[in-house]
Order: sequence, then structure tokens, then C-alpha cells
Amino acid sequence: MKPKLFVLTVLFLSLGWMGLTRAENATHLQQLRQTNQCPNCDLRGVNLSRVQLRGVNLTGSNLTGADFSNADLENSDLRGANLTEVNFNGTILSGARLDSTTQIDRKWRMVWEIVSQGARERDISGADLSYAYLQNVNFSGANLAGSNLTQAELNGCNLNSANLSHANLTNTNLSRANLTNVNLKGANLQNANLQGADLSATDLSDADLRGADLTRADLRMDSVWGYTRLRGANLDGVNVCDAVMDDGLKVELNCR
Repeated sequence: MKPKLFVLTVLFLSLGWMGLTRAENATHLQQLRQTNQCPNCDLRGVNLSRVQLRGVNLTGSNLTGADFSNADLENSDLRGANLTEVNFNGTILSGARLDSTTQIDRKWRMVWEIVSQGARERDISGADLSYAYLQNVNFSGANLAGSNLTQAELNGCNLNSANLSHANLTNTNLSRANLTNVNLKGANLQNANLQGADLSATDLSDADLRGADLTRADLRMDSVWGYTRLRGANLDGVNVCDAVMDDGLKVELNCR
């Protein structure tokens, strides 16, 4: 075979296989959308961001590099699936089924374990939980010192007596969270949503709360405010009754 003809033949075959792969991928994607069932499918790189996939069956499927950001995968079956390099930012994974054959990045397996089993008194210091959907999880007594929780969804979580010292909570949603007796020394809470959070007896010394929203937050029971930065924070309706300042002075603002 002449060199040019050989090259053209190889190129034609390669493009032909690429076309078949795309067609197969599209067929499987259509099957998924129509039936919510797609075991052993080829769904590499598909964009399923913000899609409602509650109860979906994706057992044994290849989802490498797929985008599931902000999707709902509650009660999904992901056993044996290849989930490497998948974007799970903001994805609901509660009730999802994974097993030892499920291939998933270490970060997201940890997130799944926390969502499934809770993290009460667990040592996950220094963990990367950024952008994770962790609503209503029990973190009471957990060690999260130095952890990255940037833009994580922690609303309604029980963090009673947890250690969050020097944790990164930038843009994190902590609305209605139980933060009583939490160690937040040196934590970065810039632009965090703390609306309605219970921060009573919480140690916020050296914490950075610039731009944080503390609307209707409860800061009673001698919360420690030494060196806390509050520039730009929203303090509308905040209960700081008996909060202790660095000089030992107790504040009597909005006491009920």
C-alpha cells in the first residue's frame, strides 16, 4: 500500500471509530434521559450538571470525566461504575450506593462516606471538602482543623463541639447550622452564610468574618470574640447577648 493511501486509510478508520463512539455515547445518553436506567453505558465526559437523577441506575457504567455538578444523585446506584475525574461539586449523594469496585476520586469517596455514615467524632483534619454537598450531616465532636470547606453546603449541620480551627470556610453555607461550643480560632469565614446559625459558646478568636452574613445568628453564652474581624459582616438581627469581647466586656445588644 502506498504511504499516502495508508495514512488516509488509518485516518478514515480512526474517524470512523470516533464517530461510532460518539453515536454510542449519544444513544446511551438518550436512554438515560428517557428511562433513568443506563447500566454498563458509555457516558464518558457527558454534561449532566443540575440534572435530576434521583434513583438512577448507572451500575458498571463508564462516566470518566463527566460533569454532575449540582445534580441530584440521591438513592442512585453507582456500584461498579467508573467515576474517575468526575465533577461532583454541589452534587447530592445521600443514599447513593457505591461498592469496592466503584472507581471514584479519593475526595469524593470521603464525601460519600460522610454523607452516608456521618462524621461524628471523626478525625478528618486537613481534608479537602470544598464544594461538597453536606447538608444536615452530623459532625459533632469531629476534628476538621485546617480543612478546606470552601463553598461547601453545610446548612443544617450539627457541628457541636467540633474543631474547625484554621479551617477555610470561605463562601460556605452554614445557615441554621449548630455551631455551639465549636473551635473556630483562626478560621476563615469570609462571605460565609451564617444566617440563623447557633454560635453560642463558640470560640471565634482570630477568625476572619469579613463579609459574612450573621442575620439572626445566636452568639449568646459567653462566645469569645477576641481579635475577630467583622468588617463588612451583616449583623442585622444578630443576637450577641452576653458575648464576651477580648477585654472581657459583655455585649448586651439585641438581648431578648
